[in-house]
Amino acid sequence: MKKIEKKLAQREKADLIAIIQLMLHLEPDLQWLLETPLPTSSSEKAIPKPEMYRQQVLAALTAGEPQPRYKLGKVEKKLAAIKAIADEFVEHEHYVAALTIYEVLVNEVIAHFNHYPDEYIAFSVILMGCIDGLDSCFAGEEGNPAIRLRVLRTLFAIYRFYADSGMDLDEDIPGLLAGNTTSEERQEIAIWVQNALAKSKYGSQRYSLLLSALKKADSKQS
Repeated sequence: MKKIEKKLAQREKADLIAIIQLMLHLEPDLQWLLETPLPTSSSEKAIPKPEMYRQQVLAALTAGEPQPRYKLGKVEKKLAAIKAIADEFVEHEHYVAALTIYEVLVNEVIAHFNHYPDEYIAFSVILMGCIDGLDSCFAGEEGNPAIRLRVLRTLFAIYRFYADSGMDLDEDIPGLLAGNTTSEERQEIAIWVQNALAKSKYGSQRYSLLLSALKKADSKQS
């Protein structure tokens, strides 16, 4: 990628426009990128529109419809490309923009997880891959309680999905939810856990462990 950046930097503006036009002619589905903020060091702190990214995630999911074997893996590739934009926003410390994309990815992947059984691995990779970025957003917005709460809600959505589905979760989300949170944030999380516990068929043990971790963190701070 660095080699590509170096080559592009050496081209004149007219050349770059011509290259983009040719790329869009070959891949017209990429035209949406012209209408959304992108992660660059010179970009303003504009916030991507969630609906635009939601439409792109849904478009990526259509690649999971029955198709020839040579097209398998297309869903993961498209979703990974969307996640890469969020990751780049994190690199540029534009955490609100990154969070906006992570939220859409997590919510839509969870909502459609069971609709595309052949994409189980792809979806799991995307969900797990979002966790580190969300953690960075949480740390980067230390002074913004509203954004931190959005991050925690998205992390809990991942945890709840795996708990209720009875699937293994490789990442230590309880550690993130309990370890670096304030007392007020842990109280909010505990409410989410209690509500989820009341409706869960399979996740009672995991929810109990999370509640225990929250209480333990509170006792250390008191």
